[in-house]
Amino acid sequence: MQQTHADMDPKTRVAGLLVLLYGIQLTRIVTITRAQVDTSSRPVTLTVGAEPIEVPAILGDAIVELVDATKGHPEGWLFPGRNPGRHLTPGPLSRRLRAEGLLAGSARTTALIELTRQLHPRIVSDLLGITTASAASWSRLAGGEWSDYPALRSTHP
Repeated sequence: MQQTHADMDPKTRVAGLLVLLYGIQLTRIVTITRAQVDTSSRPVTLTVGAEPIEVPAILGDAIVELVDATKGHPEGWLFPGRNPGRHLTPGPLSRRLRAEGLLAGSARTTALIELTRQLHPRIVSDLLGITTASAASWSRLAGGEWSDYPALRSTHP
């Protein structure tokens, strides 16, 4: 019997969507705190870089479910681990995703190529908290051509 997304553990669903949609590394996903998400209005926002990201409803709903499930953990991790005060480690999360048929590394590569094909590297850098050089490298790999794109800022933080 195939599992539907509603049957999937919220940790697995949120992590999988973050990898698929934004190419966020598991090592960063596990360190996200409840303070980095705003579930008080719609769309839900998540801040992993300098700017909050308005997430799609399917991810927002999953984040709301995960926030509710982790409220009993006072340390504030969105992905609390087994040991008190510690977040989940990437290994178990990777195994959960693999069991659902998602290879995090491949999915991350695909997501970052697609994002940098559609958005200027500085925007990707701000949204995802990766360096501008890294975003530019992904953009080159994607075949993006942003040389004639106007500068968004006079300086980048």
